[in-house]
Amino acid sequence: MKIVCIVLGSGSSTRFGDKESKLFYKVKNHSIIEHTLKNISKSISRDCLYITIPKKITKKEKSVLSEYTENTLILGGSTRSQSLMNALKCINTAKYKYIMIHDAARPNTSISLINKLIKNIKTNKYHAVVPVLQITDTLKKDNKTVNRNLYKTSQTPQLFKTKTFLNYAKKSNNNITDDVQLIENKKNIKIKYIIGDYENLKITEKDDINKFKKKLLYRSKIGNGFDIHKLGRGNYISIGGVKIKSEYKAIGHSDGDVVLHSIIDALLGANAKGDIGKFFPPLKKYKNISSIELLNKIKDKIDLDNSVIINLDITIICQKIRLERYKALIKNNLSKLLKCNKNLINIKGKTADNVGIFGKSEAIGCWTTISLIN
Repeated sequence: MKIVCIVLGSGSSTRFGDKESKLFYKVKNHSIIEHTLKNISKSISRDCLYITIPKKITKKEKSVLSEYTENTLILGGSTRSQSLMNALKCINTAKYKYIMIHDAARPNTSISLINKLIKNIKTNKYHAVVPVLQITDTLKKDNKTVNRNLYKTSQTPQLFKTKTFLNYAKKSNNNITDDVQLIENKKNIKIKYIIGDYENLKITEKDDINKFKKKLLYRSKIGNGFDIHKLGRGNYISIGGVKIKSEYKAIGHSDGDVVLHSIIDALLGANAKGDIGKFFPPLKKYKNISSIELLNKIKDKIDLDNSVIINLDITIICQKIRLERYKALIKNNLSKLLKCNKNLINIKGKTADNVGIFGKSEAIGCWTTISLIN
């Protein structure tokens, strides 16, 4: 079932204040629109994702957004309707049975809500499926209480049958605030209104940022990982994906990179997916394999690209291999491998005061703690 998704990210942010774009306001080192795209990308592939952008946008911001789609970014209009029409003109709609439309300012949309939309549209009973919320507060008009049961608030994403939506959308000149408005009053059109999600917050004003931060706390996860390898005589050792000249080498089934191995275990721990041995047992096909390759396989397994790394803390335990001049290199490499800001990575080097297997340079070990949101 092919679904095309339009993420409308070209709003003016007039209610956000300070002439600052709410979509590029950063929370946990990622902009609001990035949080939105990471969530939507869990259900929609990059080739089916189209993003509208405002006129005032930097090259760096364009570059960041382009990582989430294989399609050209689309310049939005002065209204929601114009932005939507601009997007539709860029899409080969004949390829898609359904169109999903989502606000870039909704960064906390759940997979379960999207799955409910898809499940209902697949019944083929409806032309559109829209999430709505019942108003729970007392509602007043002109200082008089009205029947709140007659009113609902709508959310995005909204899902439409492509042919039906295009038939009315291209004929409309209305300045809409809600995409379903284009078809909701049309004859013989069936719309399914499903229960939305109170966690599906829309960022409108500055105060909404604090609400979003609190919601992120409930989605955060922590994982720990530890790895140890014997040391033998050699010419170099792999640490954090960086080959360091050394009279010692790590002895292991793979290349013995304790940092990458402990990171893999930490990632698996944060996602309750077991440990490195579960995925890479000591089989012949993994003999001398690069730990970078192992890490990349695990990144795909846990969909790390659609997660947000908050902090990565690494403690390397080794007596004779001095790491001080390599820390920045290792940090930069891990930043590239994990696609996270290097300022979120901390690397500590510890000796063992000549005590035990670490102190006698018989082994190297690494302890990693990672905090992430997915």
